[in-house]
Amino acid sequence: MIDIHEMTVLIADDMPNMITTIRSMMKVLKYGKKFIPANNGQEAWRLLKKESEESIELAIIDYNMPVMTGSELLNRIRSDRDLRDLPVVMVTAQANMDFVAEAAESDIDAYILKPPTMKVLTDKVLAVIENANKPSPMVSHLKEARRLEEQGDLDGAIKEAQLAMEANPESSKPVHELGCYFLGKGDLKEAERWLLKATEMNSLDVSAFHNLGKLYVKLNDIDAASQYFEKAMAINPRDLTRAIYFGTTLLGKKMVEKATKVFDNALNLSEDNQKLKEQIAQLCIGKDAKEYAAKLLESVLRSDPNRKGISLKLGVLLEELGEHSKALKHLTNAEKEDSKNLEIKLHLARTYLALGKGIRAEKPLRDILEVNPKHEEAENLLRTCV
Repeated sequence: MIDIHEMTVLIADDMPNMITTIRSMMKVLKYGKKFIPANNGQEAWRLLKKESEESIELAIIDYNMPVMTGSELLNRIRSDRDLRDLPVVMVTAQANMDFVAEAAESDIDAYILKPPTMKVLTDKVLAVIENANKPSPMVSHLKEARRLEEQGDLDGAIKEAQLAMEANPESSKPVHELGCYFLGKGDLKEAERWLLKATEMNSLDVSAFHNLGKLYVKLNDIDAASQYFEKAMAINPRDLTRAIYFGTTLLGKKMVEKATKVFDNALNLSEDNQKLKEQIAQLCIGKDAKEYAAKLLESVLRSDPNRKGISLKLGVLLEELGEHSKALKHLTNAEKEDSKNLEIKLHLARTYLALGKGIRAEKPLRDILEVNPKHEEAENLLRTCV
């Protein structure tokens, strides 16, 4: 049981004055005894995972924080067995559709619009703590279903989800969970039935749309899968992991053109565009989408010519694509970054030879043989230079 007057509260916000405001209001209300501040999601996560005698019993977190956002922090909390039942109140400047979808998907307990008022804080915190201390029958059945699923008892989880549905027929949550358990069991017909019902009950149930996409991939119905993945991404475009999953799935089905469109949309929404380009390029290299990967890496280098490791990766990729003149430029830059790297020297030699420049290939090959006299490929290539 959480004692609302004695509880330890984490307040995470990148604006110190907001932390001060919330803490002051909580003290006036006599909600909480100890308050722990955090300036961003990453710091909040470290404090939550830190072992101490006093465990945090309520987290009040800002939605839009640097380093790690509030939604990313919430996802970590809900994915952690020790922390997943922690009551969380999200503070946000605006409750648009993206936020509502993310909040629902991450099982947020309540949210407060900025600037917080005493009445709203009173009502929200009191309700959250009461719900934590006395969970509804639906919540209790869903927690038991989750426990059974983790033990591998999907039949038991299904029964508990059905009891949760009976306890609250108006909620789409148990309907969605039931669909997921059938999906995990491999009963695609029942999974489809309940996931579709969940989307009918709640048109913003982004996870249900996403799971329907996964279901139709299993059925090899890519058109239907695309439809549901796109609906999920339209509801919550900020969740780029969903776009990456869908794009990777399309690559696996050899649907490169569709995959690249999905990736392009994700890149348009990404705050760290360059890092995501590298991630997507790496996925594409091994999935027969090397031209697109090369395009992404070229874009990364244009934005940051000094980015380490990209010249080598791009040079090798262009070499494989037969674009030897362009490959030579990037491999030469890679050698400047790491003059002792034998792998770079070997790729340089191959590229020189492909361009008919045998004399230029000699030096990198002799450099390799000086370090490793028994390097068979270097020996063979050197013979072709003479």
